[in-house]
Amino acid sequence: MREIASLGVEVEPVRWWDDKQAGDIIHFMNRPTRWLVDGARQKGLKTIMTENIDLTGSRHPIELWLRRFALQCDHVFGGPLSFRLSMDVYQKLDALVYVVELERKVANYIYNAPLERCHVIPHGLDEEALTALAQPEPEGDYLISTGSIIPRKNTVLLAKAALLARVPIVFLGKPFSETDSYFQQFKGLVDGTLVRYPGFVSADEKHRLLRRARGFALLSQFESGCIALYEAAAAGLPLLLPTLPWATCVYQHARQKEFVPIKSEQFLAPKLRNFYETAHRQAGQTFSVPSWREVARGYVKIYESILKREPLRSPSLQQTPTGKLKTQSSA
Repeated sequence: MREIASLGVEVEPVRWWDDKQAGDIIHFMNRPTRWLVDGARQKGLKTIMTENIDLTGSRHPIELWLRRFALQCDHVFGGPLSFRLSMDVYQKLDALVYVVELERKVANYIYNAPLERCHVIPHGLDEEALTALAQPEPEGDYLISTGSIIPRKNTVLLAKAALLARVPIVFLGKPFSETDSYFQQFKGLVDGTLVRYPGFVSADEKHRLLRRARGFALLSQFESGCIALYEAAAAGLPLLLPTLPWATCVYQHARQKEFVPIKSEQFLAPKLRNFYETAHRQAGQTFSVPSWREVARGYVKIYESILKREPLRSPSLQQTPTGKLKTQSSA
């Protein structure tokens, strides 16, 4: 919102209680209901959605096929499931945005999202962060892993592998709750030598620790445009990532990367050791990381294109009563 506004576009969150609020476009964050989309269109608003389907995008191809087949069967029987889940919004929206190409393809495959209306715009970093992360720094003796301390990130597995491999890793991030059992399990592995945990640090300290690291490791089950990865790439760090679609299909173009299966700590330990011994930060980005200003320019281009486009026609438009738009997840 900040960067879009800086490009001369008026932008504000939806005030769902304010029937006097006016605009040309409503931008939904993740899938809205059909009633919101139809209501917006009846008021003359264009509609765009940014959707993250990272969990779905990282499913096995057979699981994706089964989900697609289930929705096709549902359609044969009149679409009761699709109706409850508002699956028809993929055809109603004027534009759909995905953070990575993988998710755009998955949305088309499963939900029949029209490719001609789908766009890929990654996340970005602030210019200040890009500048800070590019600065030179003496190399330290550790790998780094940043992110929330939660099961999805496989933090405990990586920490156990580090202890077995005798590889020092600095973990940055915080749990959703200090009393969470997973976080307590992780804290029990912190020894200050191999598993290091300075906690949730300032942005300046995070940038310094990233610049000094030899490489970056993240074994998440699923991600979508991971900001932590963008920061590591902006710092020029080699990447150790899992052999899952969110990583192998999206970051295969990174110049320094290694993909490993998520298995036991005994399996991971020698691979982690090898990565540590060969990884060194290099000048330049590991893959191209845009600024939020560049991201904003991409969104503004889509806004301009849909405002010029003829309105979409839908039989349901005549069957849906008008009403106020009421959503706090839209901007």
